[in-house]
Amino acid sequence: MLLAKVLGQVVASQREAHLSGFRFQVIQPVDEAGRSLGDLLVALDVVSAGEGDLVMYIDAREAPKALPTGYGAIDACVVGIVDSAV
Repeated sequence: MLLAKVLGQVVASQREAHLSGFRFQVIQPVDEAGRSLGDLLVALDVVSAGEGDLVMYIDAREAPKALPTGYGAIDACVVGIVDSAV
């Protein structure tokens, strides 16, 4: 799993039917110290994270497995909210 910070939402007026009910979030990948890594991503959010939250996400072919159907046209998915880092 990878870490990222949620920067905001993306509004999609049209989407695949199996993606309805989920939000799209703009996330910034970060390292363990909170330093930015790479480009921003748009990720489907299955855990209802809020702006400013530190989250865990998965990408590539693992991302659709987080959906209830196990299938979807997504490349990144927020799968957890980090409560605290040790």
